[in-house]
Amino acid sequence: MFHKLRLKLTLVNASIILMLFILLIVGAYYFLQFDMNRHADFLTRKIMSDIQSGRIKDIPQHPGKESEFPARLQEGLPEGPLPPGPPPLLGPLLGAILGPQPGLSHGQNFFFVESASSGDIIFKSSVQQLSPDRLAVLTTTTLQTAALQGTVTFDQIPYSYLKSSLNAETETFILFRDLSPEVNMQRNLLTALIIVGAICSLLSFVVSFFMANWAMIPIQKAWQQQKNFLSDASHELRTPLTIIQTNLDIVRRSPDETVSCLSKWVDNIQQECVYMAKLVDSLLFLARTDSQQQTLDKQLFIFNSALMQAVVSFETVAAEKELSLEVSEDVLIQCYGDEARIRQVIGILLDNAIRHTSVGGKILVSLVQVDTKALVTVADSGEGIESEYLEKIFDRFYQVDSSRSRGGAGLGLALAKEIIESHGGVINVSSIPGTGTTFRIWIPLLAH
Repeated sequence: MFHKLRLKLTLVNASIILMLFILLIVGAYYFLQFDMNRHADFLTRKIMSDIQSGRIKDIPQHPGKESEFPARLQEGLPEGPLPPGPPPLLGPLLGAILGPQPGLSHGQNFFFVESASSGDIIFKSSVQQLSPDRLAVLTTTTLQTAALQGTVTFDQIPYSYLKSSLNAETETFILFRDLSPEVNMQRNLLTALIIVGAICSLLSFVVSFFMANWAMIPIQKAWQQQKNFLSDASHELRTPLTIIQTNLDIVRRSPDETVSCLSKWVDNIQQECVYMAKLVDSLLFLARTDSQQQTLDKQLFIFNSALMQAVVSFETVAAEKELSLEVSEDVLIQCYGDEARIRQVIGILLDNAIRHTSVGGKILVSLVQVDTKALVTVADSGEGIESEYLEKIFDRFYQVDSSRSRGGAGLGLALAKEIIESHGGVINVSSIPGTGTTFRIWIPLLAH
């Protein structure tokens, strides 16, 4: 299941990134084409206007020398103010990516001819890339087109043209521009974008795979915790149910006996029912806490009173085991929280201390105020806990040694931790094997 989910997350993430790359490549290519065409069209019209007005009489062979070809036009910028709109945006970027492109910087790809109505060439600019015969064919082909502006392909080379009638339409002026440098540049750019896109797509797949693995870690952990939780809960519930069923079978085999004669079995059933009720209540509290649906009845209460009520409930149990149970209190401490749940936590720690302290041992419970927090300490002289187990004892259903659990389900400390943390507090433990264990609880006194 997790393998398929990991693969699905990887493919989905990689597909999204790939689509973004494709959109970026297509968008950049068409934006470049639009920007180049817009700028070329404006430059073509500007040159035509300057030729018609007489400011340009020729496009010389060497535009770097002084000539009638304006210096600004040689640099690709027409004279006079630019029309509304941004200048070419991708020129510097393309120059950095593709390097210098012949024919794009000084206008050498522009040339013009003046043709008579018969199609004969009357005048041609000094800059010419074609032989006279090929130029005549290109001119004739262009004259045969109906559009005044457009593109023709000659010898597999695209040329843009702009026609203008002169001398009462007896002569036609045609300005050409060799588009092969732009086409080559667009192809180079498209190739570069495709290569970069392919590399980035491969990298995105690799990164997506690692991200999917990273995202799967908490999912797998939560899934395993859920499986363990259900397994442990089923195990803990199965034991009391088996005991109840066994005792009921004994009772049913003695239909003529009175209740007093069967009190032992009835008491066992009642004891297991109480145990199950507590277990179900703990499971319900933890489930609600996980789903953030657990609400606490918080209000101001006297911490000293809550502590003493929790301790009194265990005095008899401690006395039966000949344990010394001592309580040390600070001045009167007022706290804001759920008093019943706080007493439950203290009861869990006391029950844990009594069950793991040998006969004749000592248990010390203290309450002091440290700044704005109440510190509750429950220390015993019991068997202690090995250091490698200290970080695990707050896990649900975890028991250091099931043979020494003495009836515990392994939920008490997990429940205590959830209650304390829901109050904004902290609980920790320190222990020395063979010497004893100390639990400390810090709870904010003010509202949290």
